Amino acid sequence: MVEEIMNNISESMIEDQTQIVQSSYCHQCHQKRSDAVGTCVTKRPNTTCTVKYCRSCLWNRYKEIPENIASKEDWLCYKCRGICNCSSCMKKQGKKPIGFLRENGPKRQLKLNDSSEGYNEVNAATGNRIKPILKKKEKSQLEEVKLPQGMESITVFGIDLPSENAGSVLQFLEFCSKFGKALGLRGGEPQLVVSEIVSGRNTRSQEHSALTQMIIKLLTLILVDTGDTSVGLSASDDRWFNVLGNCLAESEVNLDDFPSEMFQKGIAAYEEMGSSQRLKLLNFLCDETLSTTVLRDCFANPESVDKKKEAKEKLNAAKAKEQKLYQKIEVEFSKAQAENNGVGLTSTQRLAILSQMEAESELVFAEMQNALKMQKVQEYDDVLRTSPVELDDNGLILWKLKSYNKEPNILLQDLGSQSDVCPHERWFAFSPEQKPQVDKYIVCKR
Repeated sequence: MVEEIMNNISESMIEDQTQIVQSSYCHQCHQKRSDAVGTCVTKRPNTTCTVKYCRSCLWNRYKEIPENIASKEDWLCYKCRGICNCSSCMKKQGKKPIGFLRENGPKRQLKLNDSSEGYNEVNAATGNRIKPILKKKEKSQLEEVKLPQGMESITVFGIDLPSENAGSVLQFLEFCSKFGKALGLRGGEPQLVVSEIVSGRNTRSQEHSALTQMIIKLLTLILVDTGDTSVGLSASDDRWFNVLGNCLAESEVNLDDFPSEMFQKGIAAYEEMGSSQRLKLLNFLCDETLSTTVLRDCFANPESVDKKKEAKEKLNAAKAKEQKLYQKIEVEFSKAQAENNGVGLTSTQRLAILSQMEAESELVFAEMQNALKMQKVQEYDDVLRTSPVELDDNGLILWKLKSYNKEPNILLQDLGSQSDVCPHERWFAFSPEQKPQVDKYIVCKR
C-alpha cells in the first residue's frame, strides 16, 4: 500500500510548490493554494467531492499531517463528516464561527453619491472607491435565485389539507410526532383526528369521535398534572366541554373566537363549530400540555441524556487518541530528522515512518468515525426541537417537518409582508422537479 502511495505522490508535490501545475482552493480559508491536498471519496452527482484543505489549515485547525491526508485512499473530508469548523459550515450548523470573520471586524462607513455614473461608493475612512458594477453583479446574482411557485395543495397521510387549515393541521401532527409516545397515542390515531376534522364530519355520538377522544386525553393530562383527579372525563359525558371552557378561561391565552358564554351552552355549541375553530381548541390544549410534568420530562429523558453523554464521552476519547497519534507522529519525524543531521525529511522518508504506524492510524480513524456517527444519530434522534430550514425577510419560512415526508420534504410558510394590513399565513408544497431550485435558494440565502 505504501509503495502505491509513493508512486502516486511525488516528492516535488510536497517539497517544491513551484512545480505544481494546478492549484486548488482551500475550503477552510477560501484561498487558492498550491499546497491544498485531500481526495474525498464522497460521491456527488456526476462527480466526487472536490473539497481540499491547505497545509496550514490542516495543521492549525485540525492538527492533521498533510502527507497523511494526501496518502489516504479512503479519506472523507471534514465537511462530509460534519466536523468542518470553517465559518461557512459553522454558520450552517447554527453555531458561532471561530476565527476571524468579516462581520466581526470594524465596519466601514460608506457614503453614497447621487451620481449613477462611474464610482459612487466612497470609504469615508480611506477614500477608497468601489466600482458600482461589482455591487450590481452581486445583487443580480441574488435576484436570479428565487423560490419556485409552490402548490397550495398539501397532502399528508393521503389526506388533502384545505389551505386555510394546513398550518393548524401540520402543527398538531408535528406535536404528535414528537410527544406521541409520551401521550400513549396509538399508531394512526393522529391521522384519524385529522381525517375527521378535514372531512367536516359532525359526529353526533361524541363517544365514537376520534377528535373528542384526543381532547379528553389532553384535558385529563392537564388535570392530573394540577392534582385534580376528581373529575373523570368520558366521551359519553358532555362535562368535558365545560372543563375545556374552564381550562381556556384559566389560561393566559386570549382566543376571541371562544367567549366564556359559549361553553355555558353545552355540547351544542361545540357541534356548531367549524373545522378551523375545533383545530384552534385542539392546538390550544396541545400547547397547554407542554407545561405538564409528563411532557417536560421528555426534554430531559434520562435514557436520551445517557446516550448523548455516552456519545460525547466516546467522541472526546477518540479526539484524545487522535491528538496523541499526531504527537507521536511528530516525535517520530523529529527523531528521524535529528538522525539525518537536522536535514528536513523527504516525502519518501515521511511516508516510510507513517507506514510503520498505519495499523494504529487506521484504528484511531475508525474509532473517530464510529464516535462521530454515534453523535450524529443522537442529534437526529432529538425529536424535541423543530427549527426552520431557512427564514426570509419577506415573511417566507421553509420547514422540514417529521409529519410531512413527501419529496422534496420541504414546505413553505408564507406569513405575508409586514406591510400587509391583515396578514394571513399560507402554506405551499413543492414538486420533486422543483427540489434543485429550492436547494439552490437555500444555499444562496445562507
